[in-house]
Amino acid sequence: MRKKNRFKAAYHGLCSVYGSEQNFRIHLFAFSLVILLGVFFGLTNLEWIAILSCSFLVLICEVFNTALEKLCDHISPNHDALIGKVKDISAAAVLISSIMSIVVGAFVFIPYLIELCVDRA
Repeated sequence: MRKKNRFKAAYHGLCSVYGSEQNFRIHLFAFSLVILLGVFFGLTNLEWIAILSCSFLVLICEVFNTALEKLCDHISPNHDALIGKVKDISAAAVLISSIMSIVVGAFVFIPYLIELCVDRA
């Protein structure tokens, strides 16, 4: 497969996840808000690295979770306890990365929010 076709396939995969997964769109919306806040507060390079790394990790986990769920549904369309456990474990990766992102976001943004409130008082 040529590079152009691989990029096209990846783009179609991304469009598929965006179109079919509400959680991915929610994470993308949150990511957009974080970007806007980062621009507003003028984050340092290190803060941008932390925020972007966490944000992209959540999106990556969501994509892998979706891929694994679709594969599981294809392999076993009927209810299967082991498949259910695999799906739950995959979803846990998204949850863990989301919690990490919230914690890192709090460390980055809370000082800026406090400063903003103090300046207005």
